[in-house]
Amino acid sequence: MITNRLYRKFKQQQICSKYIILAVALLFTNCVCAQSTKKQKNTLTKDNLYHVDKSKSNTIDSLMKASHSNGILIRDNVIIKHWEYDKNINQKIEVQSITKSIISLLLGIAIDKGLISNINDKVIKYYPQFDAGKYSNEITFKHLVTVSSGIKATKFKENYGNHNDMPPGLDARYHNDHFDLLAKALTFIYDKPLLEVLKTNVLNPLDINIEWSIDGEVLSSDGKTIPVYAGYAFTKWTAGDLAKIGLLYLQNGKWEDKQIISQKYIQESLTPISIPLMVSRPNQDVRIDSNNTYGYGWRAKKSPNGAYIWHMSGNGGQFCVLIPEKNMVFVKINGYSEKYKPYRRLDQFLDLLLAQ
Repeated sequence: MITNRLYRKFKQQQICSKYIILAVALLFTNCVCAQSTKKQKNTLTKDNLYHVDKSKSNTIDSLMKASHSNGILIRDNVIIKHWEYDKNINQKIEVQSITKSIISLLLGIAIDKGLISNINDKVIKYYPQFDAGKYSNEITFKHLVTVSSGIKATKFKENYGNHNDMPPGLDARYHNDHFDLLAKALTFIYDKPLLEVLKTNVLNPLDINIEWSIDGEVLSSDGKTIPVYAGYAFTKWTAGDLAKIGLLYLQNGKWEDKQIISQKYIQESLTPISIPLMVSRPNQDVRIDSNNTYGYGWRAKKSPNGAYIWHMSGNGGQFCVLIPEKNMVFVKINGYSEKYKPYRRLDQFLDLLLAQ
């Protein structure tokens, strides 16, 4: 009798234990799955990047189709939709001056690593070969990354109006030479090709693969030749990979649990400069651009409520725009030949994005 009672009690304990183990296992599985899903969603890995909602056409869709563009819309770290009207979504597209924002990112990493003590330091202190004309000894890293160095335009100079050197810091006049020189200086400072630096610090952690054209070379301090990747254009990205850079900035430089670039530099990058941004085009009077401003390699446009909307921008109406209040990133990339004209720029999308 006693034996039977003990046996029954033992069996009950076994059954109870089984249920407890099963419950714990289920709880653990759910937690792991939730963490895995969260991690996947936050990092936009290739496993989930292109499995998107192919919803019916809307106004944004018609603009994307008319401009033969690839693109992606992300909100709250979830892909809402993608477009592939230029190439297959996995193919890379040359994004022109969006490359300038990537050079700014590399400048920030150099500052974070202590290779450059302060963004207001003179470039020539770190890069003795620096030759930017009459005012070379006065130009800082901040002057270059905010297009306020005053140097004349030489790279594709036919597209720009300022062909004479000016003292740095008077105003901001956008053209390619600021970032061409900044890329050369950074190559010398890192003492290695910038693509290698970008892969190690940004592309590999974010699972990004790009192409980038070489445009020149510098001599290192020990006399070796280092190729210089173009600082002003000629990188090729997929829309999804470029969106990851947008998300990196939207998340104040953090990716998963790693701080890729300091929050301080991100915030400074997306702060309007204190001097006017000028419109400086061939055969036109130079004037203040009252609706736009500049940061560290990023442009900003005033929204209807007066706030600035920050974006990377490239020829052809290409852009990657951040809308923090909606936790949104939108990318539009495409070619820039006659086929793509008239270019559909951010202005035509902004109201539609703000209404999402």
